[in-house]
Amino acid sequence: MRAACLLLALLVPLAANAQAPAAAPAPQDRVLFLADHGRLDRGQPDWNEAGVVLSRHWSTRQVAELGLVHTRRFGLEDTRLDLGWSTPVNPQLTASVQASISPSHRVLPRHALGGQLQYEFAPGWLAQAGARHVRYEANDAEVNVLRLALEKYFGPFSVLAAWSPARALGQGTRTVELRGHYYYGQDSSLGLILARGDEATALGPGQVALADVRSVALLGRQELGPNRWLLWGVNRTRQGSFYTRTGATLGLQLAF
Repeated sequence: MRAACLLLALLVPLAANAQAPAAAPAPQDRVLFLADHGRLDRGQPDWNEAGVVLSRHWSTRQVAELGLVHTRRFGLEDTRLDLGWSTPVNPQLTASVQASISPSHRVLPRHALGGQLQYEFAPGWLAQAGARHVRYEANDAEVNVLRLALEKYFGPFSVLAAWSPARALGQGTRTVELRGHYYYGQDSSLGLILARGDEATALGPGQVALADVRSVALLGRQELGPNRWLLWGVNRTRQGSFYTRTGATLGLQLAF
């Protein structure tokens, strides 16, 4: 589960951070082409993922997304459909929902559903609260996660600390996460993510177990010119004693 969350972290905060200094024109349509490659140790086959994400941006706080991803893990292929929507409730409060479904769900979760509220309670200070439900095909395994986070923007920087208690495979778990971003140029940024916690981990077809997961990711968004951006990321995740994944993500986003 951590690998999928890291990929999402590479795309969402950089593509549509509601509090980034630069404001996106509205409305604007964007298409993102992405590819992800991960190398596993302990004799496990490599992971590969490719997808496309279509989005409409009415403003930096109102965004709709539709994504289709094809992935190959443990020698098996899966597809996943992603949906996302965020909208302002009032000048300080933003609500968002995300959903995904995998018709094949050989390794990926069968489906996931989540939502979040973000409140700007003081200039540059954001409080976030969210929940997410994930169901795997293996033994009808369920993961229910709460997420509480505090984020601060100052000058061209932002820092975030998050705590995520969860109920996974019938046990209580928790994850802690730290993020830092540096925003430069009109629409470019560089970020670092550190996370650790017990999480549901896919071990192969029909196999899901809890593992002490530790991950680090470096990610960036670089404006290439008018309406063109390069997204990139490198990450390393240790899935307990099961395996370690070292990966890289590359994406190209176009606006029209």
